[in-house]
Amino acid sequence: MSQNTSFLTLLPPSPYLPLSDRSGKLPFTLTNDYMFKVAFQMDEAILRSLLCSLLDLTPAEIRSIVIKNTLVPGATIEDKDTILDIRLILNNNSLINLEMQIKNEGNWPERSLCYLCRAFDNLDKGAPYLDVMPAHHIGILNFSLPHVQKQFYSHYYMINETTQEIFSDKLRLSVLNLTQTALATEHDRQSGLTRWAAAFKATTWEEFQMLAEEDDLFQKVSDALYLLSENRKVAEQCRRMQEAEARRKHWEKLEEKYTALEKAYTEKKSALAEQESALAKQESILAEKDSALAAKEAEVEQLKAQLRRYQEQNCQK
Repeated sequence: MSQNTSFLTLLPPSPYLPLSDRSGKLPFTLTNDYMFKVAFQMDEAILRSLLCSLLDLTPAEIRSIVIKNTLVPGATIEDKDTILDIRLILNNNSLINLEMQIKNEGNWPERSLCYLCRAFDNLDKGAPYLDVMPAHHIGILNFSLPHVQKQFYSHYYMINETTQEIFSDKLRLSVLNLTQTALATEHDRQSGLTRWAAAFKATTWEEFQMLAEEDDLFQKVSDALYLLSENRKVAEQCRRMQEAEARRKHWEKLEEKYTALEKAYTEKKSALAEQESALAKQESILAEKDSALAAKEAEVEQLKAQLRRYQEQNCQK
């Protein structure tokens, strides 16, 4: 993977603060969509390390990385939903999608399958089907999928439901669940996945200082975050992502509040309708009783009239 020449314009700030002197909250974290895209294309060593951990490879097994959707630092993304976070070809023989997804929008399984299937459709016209490159979609999620068992790092294939045989290993979907680090296996820890999970969740420079003490690679990661955060154009795009997320959360809260008010209104309206129905039934019952009482009163009047006529007849005798 040749370094993008656009990064040559990202000069270190003056004065430059080494990681040991940085403190407090990160301006932007690795979970920021824009930062995620540019940080991993800034330094090949960072991306190689992540891929080794995710794909269970040694550094020597990664011969080449070609990013298919490079992003010029500071360039504007108008519609992030149509752009995969990182799409790359590994060793010129497999296609890898890396996707960072923090908010559960309720459509990740369908969305990830769409990305995976599009990646698998990579044959040139007329090429033999055996030449299709394996496609692997890896979602780094900050939420759990409700319909599957919780795991830290899980893999999904097309399999025979009876024999559990894999139909083809050329189609694979993986999930790194940042909320389930407690379920990490010893292999996950040995491969460095738990350190990467900590880096993705880190919100302070102090957390990167601790990670760098365990692995020098995270010195490079922190420096990439620092350099990119200090670049005005990159920072502006990261802020746009944050503001868009803040607006989305604000509208979600308003929608939740409106939904709650609408539900309360509907419930009160239903309760009032039930009360009105009960009142109408009571009024109907009262009306029936009034009618019956009126009939009784008419019957009594008739008896009284008959009694008077009888008395009058007896008096005449």
